[in-house]
Amino acid sequence: MTIKELEEFRMICQRGSLARASKELFMSPQGLSRVLKNLENELECTLLDRVASGIELTESGQRLYDYANTVLSEYDKLKKEIDMIRASEEGTVELLVAYDILRYLTPDCILEFQKKYPNVTFSYMEYPDRIVEKMLLDKEGNVALSIGPFAGDCFDMKSLKKCSLGLLVYEEHSLAKKREATILDLEGEPLYLENSSFKLNEFIQSRCWNHGFEPDIVFETNGFDLCYKMCRLKRGISVTIDFVHEDMNTDGLVMIPFEEEDMIWEIGLLTLKDRAREPSVEKFYKYIENYHN
Repeated sequence: MTIKELEEFRMICQRGSLARASKELFMSPQGLSRVLKNLENELECTLLDRVASGIELTESGQRLYDYANTVLSEYDKLKKEIDMIRASEEGTVELLVAYDILRYLTPDCILEFQKKYPNVTFSYMEYPDRIVEKMLLDKEGNVALSIGPFAGDCFDMKSLKKCSLGLLVYEEHSLAKKREATILDLEGEPLYLENSSFKLNEFIQSRCWNHGFEPDIVFETNGFDLCYKMCRLKRGISVTIDFVHEDMNTDGLVMIPFEEEDMIWEIGLLTLKDRAREPSVEKFYKYIENYHN
């Protein structure tokens, strides 16, 4: 007994006639009659009686009809669930990543996701954190990894890690022996800092202003590499993040943690609140949560 035979038997019962059912199924009456005979032989019973008006279900036939309705209903549900699984496996993840986050998660995280879900069309691009969030709002991607704090209430955010900020100085600098730094230590120091496409720029400047001084930013750059180079050349100081510092060439350099409790950097996984997560994005979201844990 197959799903197809159950569907054909149900159609006979619903149409009350082999002739009408055969037209609905695009089969010949003889072919449908053979299906009925096969079912009766398998079950060793009579399923239908021929009457003047067409057909009439026997007690066994009524039982098979009820069974067919239950099985076919469950089968339809199963197909829908499998379609959803297939959609999640074959969907698209368009990931936007703020610079330097892959220093923390590492490219292995992305490669393992692609290996686990080979049918998902996956793309990712790296940009400064402010640009990442603007692109996500403009729906130029469907999920993002970026740096908090996050503006407004546009995003659903899963916090992955809170990172410590620190003052970066060369070993011979007068501040290098300090166990903890403060924002006031930046006053009067030549400062190399990420540019205004990065939240760190405004974050540091606003705290300097709150303490009553203007930071002496001598150069703004598109990432930490140049900041480290200029500090190594003893041209000035910078502000860095703990996981970035661990990944850099730190010869001759010292990272001094800030004593202020709010000097932290938060890595978050973002989707838009007003956009339902596609099954493939939901898979990536859960994958990153589990990978992080």
